[in-house]
Amino acid sequence: MKRIRIYVVLGMTLLLSVSNGWAVETEILSFLPRNGGDRSIHLVNTGGQLLETPRLIVGPGRIGTFSWSPDGRSVTYGSNQDGDPNIYVADVRTNTQRQLTFDGNRDIWPAWSPNGKWIAFISDRVGEMAIYRMDADGENLMRLTNQGHCSRPIWSPDSQRIAFTSNRRDKNSLYVMTAEGRGVRYLAETSFIGCTWSPNGKEIAFIAAGDILGSVALFSINVDRKKQRQLTQLYKELTIISQPTWSPSGKWIAYTLTELPIDLLGQGLIPVAEFFAKSAICLANTTDGRGGKPLEATRGLVSGSGLEWVPEGFLSVSPSAEKLMTLWGELKQIDE
Repeated sequence: MKRIRIYVVLGMTLLLSVSNGWAVETEILSFLPRNGGDRSIHLVNTGGQLLETPRLIVGPGRIGTFSWSPDGRSVTYGSNQDGDPNIYVADVRTNTQRQLTFDGNRDIWPAWSPNGKWIAFISDRVGEMAIYRMDADGENLMRLTNQGHCSRPIWSPDSQRIAFTSNRRDKNSLYVMTAEGRGVRYLAETSFIGCTWSPNGKEIAFIAAGDILGSVALFSINVDRKKQRQLTQLYKELTIISQPTWSPSGKWIAYTLTELPIDLLGQGLIPVAEFFAKSAICLANTTDGRGGKPLEATRGLVSGSGLEWVPEGFLSVSPSAEKLMTLWGELKQIDE
């Protein structure tokens, strides 16, 4: 049998904070670090504190975006550990992983449906980046889009609709469709890939150009009425905002803020390490409609992919006595 390794480190810090009620009061973000040699998923709370434990370490291979299962017990992610980018699922409880796609093409950007039944992802197996859906165990593959280059699918809270961006109108635009790929509707133009549903399913947040030349901001649009509102300040010129994700409470939208080097035009291509050297995770408070507070502890740590809110189920695990020794700092290695 093929040997696959996954490492999980769970620490006392998280367990104590859960028992003291901290996990209930504070929402947690998970992200992939900028360092290509570090494949662990990092955690930060909305107060800007980095949590050293736990870390889920997946590999080998370069990890792309990831998505938690609704119960927080598993995570799906893209990895090139076998040469071609494929979709995998890691089980946090058993420290094992499974490969779900094997077609030999680019299978990337997985997204787990809130009902736990499906994983949607992007693949170029037919020559263009289309959206596919499969069961959580990798069975019953279904192609959902057949027009234009599409980006990462984002599920609605009820798992009945999928939002995505595509260039099917010759401009990058935001669309929504059913979970079966029917009823595709245009919503708005966007500046960068990435969008996020509000927890109540009524709005989708996305990135678009502002009213000043070269500026961008985070906006939201009412899915049914198409009424837009601006959620953040306008970011001008050499600034990129990306990966918006709405918190489960509805209070926050997190996103990545990247400040490009000033001499961008003179450099041409920018090394990845330099591109994200000043990046940080920001929080926009959706209750006042504006803002964007950088979490300074994440400055220079975030990468260009992978920013997700941690499900409550993952943080509320109550280990039994016989498991405490394993969870409090022991590094486990499982070979399959």
